[in-house]
Amino acid sequence: MARDSKCLVIDTDIVRSAGGIGAQDGRSKCCREFLNEVRDTNHKVVTTEAIREEWYKHQSRFARTWLVSMMAHKRVCWVDAPANDELRHKVEVVAFSENKRRAMLKDIHLVEAAFKADKIVISMDEKVRNCFHETAQTIGILKRIAWVNPSNDEETPLEWLQDGAELQKERLLGYSEEG
Repeated sequence: MARDSKCLVIDTDIVRSAGGIGAQDGRSKCCREFLNEVRDTNHKVVTTEAIREEWYKHQSRFARTWLVSMMAHKRVCWVDAPANDELRHKVEVVAFSENKRRAMLKDIHLVEAAFKADKIVISMDEKVRNCFHETAQTIGILKRIAWVNPSNDEETPLEWLQDGAELQKERLLGYSEEG
C-alpha cells in the first residue's frame, strides 16, 4: 500500500485500451489492471480541461466506470494547466524533425499537467516518450518528468504503484544509462 498517494496524469491511450474483465487482448488487460491498481493503492488521477475532453471522446466502458468510481471516492486531482507557451516554443525549436515536433506538441498537455501535479505521465506511447527523452537533453525541465508505460512488463508498473509511485531515476525522461 502506498504511503502517500500520487496524482498521475493518465494518457487517453490507456483509457481507450482498458478492457473489461472479459478482455483478452494483452494491452487491454494491462491497462485495466493498471487502472485497478491505481484505485487499489489510493493513487489519484489528474484531469485538466484538455484531458477531460480527450477522455470523454475515447474512453472505454470500463474506463468510464472506473473514472466515475474515482470521482465518487474523491480521487481525482482537478488541475488548471494552461498551455505553457515557453515550453511549447522550446519544443518547436529543438525538435529533431517535423514529425517529432508534431508528436510532442500533440501530447505536451500531458507534460504540462504533470508539472502541476506529481510529475508523472502514464502512457503507452513509446514514440512520443522517446521524442521527449531526446528533447530533454536540451530542455532540462523535461528531465524531471517520470514516464511509465503500463503495458511494458519490464517497467514493473504494478509493483511501482504498490511501492508508492516514486520518481525513480530510471523512469525520468532525463535518464541516461551512460550517466
